[in-house]
Formats: sequence, structure tokens, C-alpha cells
Amino acid sequence: MQTILAVDDEQSVRESYRMILSDTYNIILADSASVGLEILESKHVDLILLDLIMPDMSGMQFLDQLALRGESIPVIVVTGTNSVGAAVEAMKHGVREFVIKPFDVSDIVNLIAKTLEDLRVYRELSLLREGGVADFDHIVGDSVALLEVLAKARQAMQVDSTVLLTGETGTGKDLLARAIHHGGARRDKSFVPLSCCAIPPNLVESELFGLIRGAFTGATDNRIGKMQIADGGTLFLDEIGEMPIDAQSKLLRVLQDGCFYPVGGNKVIEVDVRFICASNRNFKEAISEGLFREDLFYRINVFPIEMPPLRKRREDIPRLVSYFVSRHAPRVNSMVQEFSSAAMTRLCAYYWPGNVRELENTIERILVSHNQKTVIQLEDLEGIVTRGHDEPISPIDEFEGLPLQEATRKLERYLIKRALEKTNYVQSQACELLGTTRRILKYKMDQLDIKESPEQQSIDN
Repeated sequence: MQTILAVDDEQSVRESYRMILSDTYNIILADSASVGLEILESKHVDLILLDLIMPDMSGMQFLDQLALRGESIPVIVVTGTNSVGAAVEAMKHGVREFVIKPFDVSDIVNLIAKTLEDLRVYRELSLLREGGVADFDHIVGDSVALLEVLAKARQAMQVDSTVLLTGETGTGKDLLARAIHHGGARRDKSFVPLSCCAIPPNLVESELFGLIRGAFTGATDNRIGKMQIADGGTLFLDEIGEMPIDAQSKLLRVLQDGCFYPVGGNKVIEVDVRFICASNRNFKEAISEGLFREDLFYRINVFPIEMPPLRKRREDIPRLVSYFVSRHAPRVNSMVQEFSSAAMTRLCAYYWPGNVRELENTIERILVSHNQKTVIQLEDLEGIVTRGHDEPISPIDEFEGLPLQEATRKLERYLIKRALEKTNYVQSQACELLGTTRRILKYKMDQLDIKESPEQQSIDN
């Protein structure tokens, strides 16, 4: 049975915790922060419920003590303090959730269950990563979303099946492909990358399969293709969704039979190649438009792995920033060592449409632009990390001082309107962006007075 430590100076609240949680969890109650710290010295605790305002030691001081001890126990703050500033400060201390008293019993029960489940998944996936961390040296982060991807990648290392990596541009599909190769049975053989969008369409086949001299005007020499170079190893076909239809037909034969003809040749060549493919394309749309063969898609989609966009793993941004600073600062002769808390908050709030690649390029630009500074401040990001139409940032500063309920309402309205604008008010697509259902979205739109079309919105405003 998992153990929960509830720290609150109000006896009625502690008794409420006992009544609603004792059937499912082992509950330890502490009437002060200092007592809670004493309990942690002798008891294993899986989760902490913490009040902020207490007489002997505040909840923030309690969190400071946890940090000094190196404790990584998840904390849910449950307090009567209706302040966005307090919520922001608690989140900076690593608090998972912030709940306002009086709380709904079902809400707190569900929140505890979700937090503990997330912790379980995180620990399991962390163990998987530790089992072979060298394979993922250049893939930085410990978010659950990323660790789930790495767990699938480790499975892919154990087999020789074709892997299809999907996800937005800049999410790191190429790094993951290399990691899968170097962690697999073909690690001692060649890893051969080929970007299908970087080659003129009429040259893709000769680049992939090689050519015989005289095959076409200008073909003055025999050339070995990437397929033959990768024999025994791995061929990484990046942006395979951009491959011309004719080349797709020849690739399908290699996947089926393990053989091909060079361009202009009449002698079959047999190869033993492991394929890893990557694309940011929507294959369903490409197939319906006749741009991608359906039978080829089924052949490459044997072991699919989707890379999450950076906005779905924002908790990895501080580690990524630190990694890029240490990697690029010496190269560009920059004195920058770190980012201030406010600057980091801005980076974490940014939408990052170009994902990790955009973040890396942005950090390098900052290092060059402010190379004499050791600490990057919020003002140093102006003009680099902006608030343009396609760069939706919701800085916490705008909500500072507002009651939590009002700030939450403003933020929800902002996020829903942004999702509707990005999807041209197609509610099903907006639901996918927001991770919610049509019913909940419709309820929120009515509650927040958000219209169902841009025309209605402009008339109303």
C-alpha cells in the first residue's frame, strides 16, 4: 500500500484526508511542517499533501528543506491561498499540482491517483533508460513523454524490423534513428542516412539504387547507391514521405524481396538492409492524394514510434537549454553559463513550432548575441523569443496578482482561442491540440463565451 503524508495545521482537513483516503492508502498525518520533516527521516513516503500557510514553518520553507535533503517526493499543494503568485512560486519548487480549499473530494482522489501513476511510469521508464544510457547520449530529457519513446526505441533495438519514426520537424527523429542502430545487432555495420527531400526527384533512384554508366545523359561512370553501401547495416530514409512514386515502387521490392536493379542495369543485386524511415507527413492524406503508396506504407509501418513535439514535454526545456549552453558556448567564445529564472520561464512558455532544433538554434543565437554575459536575463530574450502571432506565449507575469480563479479563466480562454485559430475553428482538430473531448470543449466555449466561428468572434468583439 502506498503511503501519503498529509501536512496541514487544521485538524478538520487532516481528518478529511483520513476519511477519504485511508481505505486506499497508508495515511500519515502531520499537524506542522516540522513534524512532517521529522516523519520523513524515518518513514518512506510516496506522495505529500501540503498546506502553505502554517504557524511554525511555511509550506515554502518545507519545500526548501526537501530540496536541501535531495528528496524527490511528488508534492500536491492543497491550500486556501487564492494567489497566482503563490502557485507560480510553488511550481518553481517542483510542486506537481496546486489545489484550492475547499476541494472537491473526487477531484483530490483522482489527482492523487494520477500523480502516483505518473510517478510509477516515470520510475519504470527511468530504469529502462539507465539500462543503456550511452545509447541515448544526445537525446536529452526525462519527461514521461520522452522516456516512453526511449522505451519503444529500446524494444526496436532488440529486433530487426523496419521502424517508422513520425513527428514534427525538429523533434529529433534522426538522433533516435542513430540510437536504434547503435543499440542494435547491426551496430558494427554502416549507418547510411539519405534525406529524400534533399535530392532532386529525378536523381532519387540513382542515389538510392546506384546507376550504370550510360543509363542517361550525363551518367559517365558507374555509381554505387546508398542501398548497396548499407548492405549488412542500416539505411535511414529521412522524409520518406517526399520520395517520388517511381522510387517507392522499387523500394517496395527491396522490402519484399531484398533485391533491386541499379538504374540502367539488368543484373539484380541482393542486399541485407535494416530500414529505419522517418517523416513528418500525414500518410493518410498522402495516400488519399496519390502521393504515397498504401502498400509501401504498410511495409514501413511495422514498428511505429512517434516523437513528441517540444511543447508536449516542456519539463525537458531547462535540461536542453543547459545541454546546448555547455555544447555551444565554448565553440562561439561565449561567457554565458546559465539563464535567470524569469528567462527560463519565458523559454518554457514559448510554443516552439520548430521544436528542439529551433530551441538549439535560438540558444546559439543568444550565446552569440550576449557573449559577454554570464547570466541571460529576461530582457535579453526580446527580439529573439518574441510574442508574434505564430509564437503564442502566455507569460505568467500577465496573471500576477489576479485571483487564481480569474487567472485560470483568462488562461483557458486564451488557450482555447489559440487552438481554434490554429485549426481554422475545426473543433475536432482543436480538441486534438488541447487533449480534450468535443463535449468538454463545447462546455468550455459556452462557459467562456467563445464563439464557434471567427466571423461570430469578430462581430462579438
